[in-house]
Amino acid sequence: MPELKGSVGQGGRNISTDVSTVQTFLKQRLIDVGRVDGICGIKTIAAIKLFQKSLMSVPDGRVDPGGPTWRSLSAGPQQPLQPAAQPRTGGDWSGDSARWTQEKKLLSLEPNFRSKVQTVLSTLIGQGFHSQIVFGWRSVAVQQQLFNEGKTKVHFSFHNAQRPDGTPNAYAADIIDERWGWETAAETNGFWIALGSAAKVAGLVWGGDWKSFPDVAHIQGRQNSELAAVKRESGL
Repeated sequence: MPELKGSVGQGGRNISTDVSTVQTFLKQRLIDVGRVDGICGIKTIAAIKLFQKSLMSVPDGRVDPGGPTWRSLSAGPQQPLQPAAQPRTGGDWSGDSARWTQEKKLLSLEPNFRSKVQTVLSTLIGQGFHSQIVFGWRSVAVQQQLFNEGKTKVHFSFHNAQRPDGTPNAYAADIIDERWGWETAAETNGFWIALGSAAKVAGLVWGGDWKSFPDVAHIQGRQNSELAAVKRESGL
């Protein structure tokens, strides 16, 4: 088990070998840090804060030798997680997907889309927002319930995409700032605009641009015109 010589991140010593170690562990947790280059920049600090969200109420963006963030980060997994190896629907993919952990919600996304969502989350955290995923993948049954409640206009969405074997493979994610949710404060504090900007920089579609049915928390990795094709790919 490697040990840190000094703190990494906000206000840390940021020794190159230590930074590379932290960056490697973060990548193994499926958190986007860009290249493992031993340089602690804004993206690395944002990635540390994203990891810390499950450990503390106010992430400080620093990994201290022997501290709680380091102990949790270095405890594993030591190999990159592979979504295809995750349990099939009906196993660990069962239950209310809105209550899954952030890591599990990320794993429910199509791999290329997931990488872009991680970049969006890191960007927002770097801007001081407390961003988190509400929905990654969700079942068709939940989609139908939302349709009946008037919260969506489609019976099948990019959230429902899956592989032919039934494992989640979503092309959509709903993201909020945990402090405000969908309340007016999110708009007042500029979160929705920041989310839309970060999504478009990452090459994603932002639901806030939809004129007939704006969905400011929603981002997706494919165009609306591809929805029927995604449904066929999902075997649904």
